[in-house]
Amino acid sequence: MANYRLKTQLIEVVDNQLRDNDPKCTKRTLNRLMDFGYTKDESKEMIAAVLTEEIYDVMNSKERFNEKRYCKRLAKLPEYLETYSMDSDLEGNVQAPVVNEQKIGRNDPCLCGSGEKYKKCCG
Repeated sequence: MANYRLKTQLIEVVDNQLRDNDPKCTKRTLNRLMDFGYTKDESKEMIAAVLTEEIYDVMNSKERFNEKRYCKRLAKLPEYLETYSMDSDLEGNVQAPVVNEQKIGRNDPCLCGSGEKYKKCCG
C-alpha cells in the first residue's frame, strides 16, 4: 500500500476488529498467519488488503457488508493475495513513467538544419 494515511486507517480498523473480536475470523486469521511465520504487522497488512477489497465491493455494489464473504477471503490468505496480485498486476510491477516529448510545431525551424520552417521542409 502506497498511501500511508489510508494504510494507517485500515490497520486501525483491523486493530478494532481484533480488539472487539468482531468478526471472529479476523483474530483466527491473524493467529494462523503468524503461525505460518509472518510478523504481526505483515499479517495485519494482509488482512487490511482483504478489508480494502471488501470495502470496494460494498461501495461498488451498494450492498451491506457481507461477513461470510469477508471471512472466506480471509480463510484463503496468504494464497489469496498472491493470486490476486498476480492476476491484477497491482504489486511488484512498476510502470515506466510517461515522458511527454516536445512536439515540433509547423512554424518551428526544421530539425534537418535547412533553416526553413518545418512545414515547408520535412513536415
